Amino acid sequence: MTDTSIRPATLTVLTVSLNCRELFIATAKSLPRELPEWLRWVVVDGGSTDGTVEAIRAEPRVTQYVTEEDGGVYEAYNKAWRLASSDYVLYLNCGDTLSEGALRLLHAWHSSTSTDSARAVHCFPVVMSCNQRTWHPDPDRLVEGMSVPTPGVLFPKAALDSIGGFDQHLRIASDFGALLAIKLANWRFQVHSEALTHYLGGGLSQQHQHLAFFEECMLQLRQRAQTPAQVLFRAARRAILDVDPKLVPFRRWRIAFALGRRFLY
Repeated sequence: MTDTSIRPATLTVLTVSLNCRELFIATAKSLPRELPEWLRWVVVDGGSTDGTVEAIRAEPRVTQYVTEEDGGVYEAYNKAWRLASSDYVLYLNCGDTLSEGALRLLHAWHSSTSTDSARAVHCFPVVMSCNQRTWHPDPDRLVEGMSVPTPGVLFPKAALDSIGGFDQHLRIASDFGALLAIKLANWRFQVHSEALTHYLGGGLSQQHQHLAFFEECMLQLRQRAQTPAQVLFRAARRAILDVDPKLVPFRRWRIAFALGRRFLY
């Protein structure tokens, strides 16, 4: 007897926006002209005043949208995830775009993924628009730091449900925290070889790299992904590598930093 409850998995593209009309239009242009019946697009806007809302309203492929002030990007992420009614979600922020072969990749994913096999997190490479380099996901290294690009991840909605979504108290590294929590909860990660998206870059994680690193370390400790000694060693290594010994004012400190670089890296 056939189990009629088993069907191909569905997907919702989630876009969050705030005063980024031209970037929203660039993202929209990368989506298929007509969305397949199993693909939806939900947009959460933070109360834009630059014409972004009008662009969203004029876009016929948007399945659902809300526009209201929020407390930041991760509150918007959580709002978008809760609005989705699909099996999977993909975060595609304003300015990020689907690759030319994305529809083919998604069709292949859809045809091979059912509600019966929806415990897999699907990870695709992401092309970094700033330098055209490709970031290949490595979920086995998540305990060491951010090794999976969020714009290339198809999250099972049930996985986000199980961890309560994204920590809204963090400014930058909450997507790392979510991926790490899902990994530690023994969800299976499936890595694909072709790039699904192009990541615009230039966001908070790149503007405030030290804060992003600090939040990652805090999450590693909170989720017990590594021992305190391992996290401290990582922090010390980062501090030594990021400081130019020539700028250290005292000779003994300069020698200490030089030795640290030699033995830690």
